[in-house]
Amino acid sequence: MTTKLTLSISAAVINEAKALASKQNISLSKMVEAFLQNRISSENSPSITQKIIQQAPMHKTKAGSEKLILKAKLQKKYAY
Repeated sequence: MTTKLTLSISAAVINEAKALASKQNISLSKMVEAFLQNRISSENSPSITQKIIQQAPMHKTKAGSEKLILKAKLQKKYAY
């Protein structure tokens, strides 16, 4: 079911949005709907950062040891 919605948007933004929608061969309404649906979907799914944190090992390091670990890995990688 489609429902009408009234929005207040600056004329400049509307003109640019219409031009963009025209280039993509879609209506401005469809473009706004797709944008809103994308935002809703991204709010309901974990961000890439959250996914990485979930998969990261859960061991803790001593304060400051991260720098030593990074230095050792860079020395190994670049052999200096």
